[in-house]
Amino acid sequence: MKSKLRDRDGPLYLQIADRLREDIGAMDSGARIPSEPQLAKDWGVSRFTVAKAVEQLVDEGLITRRQGSGSFVAEAPLRRAPGYLLSFTEAVEAAGHRASHKLIAFKPTEWREGLPYETGTTLMLLDRLRLVDGIAVARHKSVLSAELLEEIGLTEEVARAPTFSLYRYFGEHGLSVQTATERLHACAAEPDDRTLLGLTGDGVVVAVTRHSFAADGTPLDAVAAIYDARRYSYEARLVRRHQGNHQQETNHEDILDSGRGHIGPRLGPWDGRGDGR
Repeated sequence: MKSKLRDRDGPLYLQIADRLREDIGAMDSGARIPSEPQLAKDWGVSRFTVAKAVEQLVDEGLITRRQGSGSFVAEAPLRRAPGYLLSFTEAVEAAGHRASHKLIAFKPTEWREGLPYETGTTLMLLDRLRLVDGIAVARHKSVLSAELLEEIGLTEEVARAPTFSLYRYFGEHGLSVQTATERLHACAAEPDDRTLLGLTGDGVVVAVTRHSFAADGTPLDAVAAIYDARRYSYEARLVRRHQGNHQQETNHEDILDSGRGHIGPRLGPWDGRGDGR
């Protein structure tokens, strides 16, 4: 697994994740990958850097961790096919509705564990209330590199425009979001979020954490979002691997052509206010 990491662009942990992803593709399901101390020695980096790389592949469903045993190549049924990567605005407009937002905050924020940025990176918080046809349905707290925002000219004045779309703005300034990792869980809404979304005291939200990256591995956006649970669902197609079928693969086009339709986040319904408003 040794190679010159800096022959590639991007943070070291993403470079390592890329190489591990390639190596895993040639390994059998259930195969044990080298320990993190061994990988750190092989690559000549810290264990912290290796741990971040492994965690990246755990998030993608390519590696599973077993307490006291190590890390292993995930069984095929656990390898999630990548979903279609749409921004909030793209998803809403694709459904024939109007997306807008209200800027809550545009200010410096502190680095914290779990963000895809190197320690010491100067960061900015872009906090927005997201609306569909004028109805508040989500809150997005994006953490972005201050240096990147300066390079592309993203200011508070620009972000305040009601029709502003972050992904669209990236595209207009030569940046393309190529990949993302996403985690979802349901939880009770915080008091300020209940107020913003018009929820009752027992309102439930879907919390979504998404880290988006450019093709070279550069982090573009780390967003912690909450959605009104009545207006957000997530659809996936799961394929059970039968014994002896180790090479089963699923193609997105095949899924869409089959009539099974959408993969990934689904927003709506928009009509009617529903319970809890």
